This record gives sequence, structure tokens and C-alpha cells, in this order.
Amino acid sequence: MTRLLGPFLIYIVMFLAWICVGLFLLLAPSRFATFIHHNVGVLPELRKSDWGKKLFVRLIGAGLLAFAVHFAAGVADLFHNAR
Repeated sequence: MTRLLGPFLIYIVMFLAWICVGLFLLLAPSRFATFIHHNVGVLPELRKSDWGKKLFVRLIGAGLLAFAVHFAAGVADLFHNAR
């Protein structure tokens, strides 16, 4: 039982990271884009009137949340088949 705890904790940390980033993108798209713009310079700076860019960032966040759900289902299936 304790041998499965290590990989299980790694999967939990990965799942929580995808969930946190997805929620951050979904709930605060302008803050995320400004953060990335100032640190990396990849995304352009967002203004309040940039609804298209905010929508794009929110769609990426929804995609990350969907990926996290898919990831959790795959891991649950992996552990379920290991019995």
C-alpha cells in the first residue's frame, strides 16, 4: 500500500497544478496575460476593452480544466485496472 502512495501523490500534485492554472486562466484572464507579458513577453498586454483576448485566454483555461478531468479519469482507470 505504501509503495502506491508515491506515484499517487505525484498524480495528485499534477492534477492540482492543472486545476489551479485552469481556474486562474478562467477567473482572471487579464491578470494572467499581464503576468505572462511582464515576465516572458509572449502575450500582448490586455486592456479592459480587449474582450476577444480575454475570451481566448478563458477558452484556454476551460481546455486545461477539461484536460485535468480527462487526466483524473485516466489515472482513476489506471488504478482501477491495477487491482
